[in-house]
Amino acid sequence: MLVALLVVALATLLIATLLDGGQLSLARSRNELRAAQAQAWARGLEAYAAQVLVKDAEQGAIDANDDIWATPLPPTPVPGGSIRGSMHDLNGCLNLNNLVQDGQPQRVWVERFRRLLLELQLSPDIADAAVDWIDPDRMPGERGAEDSAYTGRSPAYLAANRKMADASELRLVAGVDAHAWQRLEPYVCALPTETTLNLNTASIPVLMSLDSRITQTIAARIHRDGQAHWQSVAGVVSELRSAGIQPDPDFAAGLGVTSDYFRARAIIDLDDIQFVYTSELQRRAGVRVFKRDQGGS
Repeated sequence: MLVALLVVALATLLIATLLDGGQLSLARSRNELRAAQAQAWARGLEAYAAQVLVKDAEQGAIDANDDIWATPLPPTPVPGGSIRGSMHDLNGCLNLNNLVQDGQPQRVWVERFRRLLLELQLSPDIADAAVDWIDPDRMPGERGAEDSAYTGRSPAYLAANRKMADASELRLVAGVDAHAWQRLEPYVCALPTETTLNLNTASIPVLMSLDSRITQTIAARIHRDGQAHWQSVAGVVSELRSAGIQPDPDFAAGLGVTSDYFRARAIIDLDDIQFVYTSELQRRAGVRVFKRDQGGS
C-alpha cells in the first residue's frame, strides 16, 4: 500500500513538473512573439512619425507646440492590444553638447547652463564640471586634470572627453547626484550636433536661463502657456524690450524658432504586457533615426 502511494505521489509530481515546464515554455514563446510584434509596431509608428515631420515641414516655417507633430496618437486598437504614441521637440531643451564646440567652451551656452542650474537651485559649478567632462584632452595621451575627481571613486572611471551620447551621462559628472539629475532631466538633452534653441517650445526655466534679468513672469509671457508662436528671435527681443530688458549683443546666439530634432515615443500594450520604445529623429533634407531605446513606463 505504501509503495502504491509512493508511486502515485511520484507520478503526480512528475506530471505537475511537466505541466509547469510546458506552461513556462508556452509563456516564454508568447512573450517572444509579443516582443517581436511590439517591435514591428514600434517601427511602424517610427515611420509614421517621420511622415508627420515631413508633412509639418511643408506646412509652416516655424515649429510650435500646436503643430501636427505635437498631436499625440490616441490609443488605437490592434490585434491583441493597443498602440499609442507621442512626439516631443528636442530643440526646446538645453543641448549639453552645445557647451563645447571644436574643443573650446562656448561662453554663451555655459552661462545659460549656469543660470538654469541656479534657477533649479543647483550648484552652478556643475556647468564647469560638464565642460571638463566634454572637452578633449590637451595633448594626445594626456588626460584632463579633471580625471582626479573620478579615479578616486569606487568604481573608478575617467572623464569621457568627448560629446555626451545621452543626457543621462550627466549623472557621472562631478556634483550631479540623484537629486540634481531629477531636477535637470526635463530641461536638458544631448544631441549629436550643435543645435539652436527653439523659443516656441522651450520651457519657462530654459527661457529664464537666457538672461539673468528674465523673471518667471517675463518667461511666462514669452512661453504663452506653451502656445508661443514667435516668427523670429527678433519678436522675443522686442518682447523683452517692452518688459524693460535690453538684451546683450550676443543674446540671439544659438536661438531660433524652428526645430531639427524630435523624440518619438511609442507605448504598445499586448496581452497585458507593456512595451515602450523611443526613437530620436533628425529632420533635415528628410528624416533619419539617430538613436533608439527601449524601456521606461
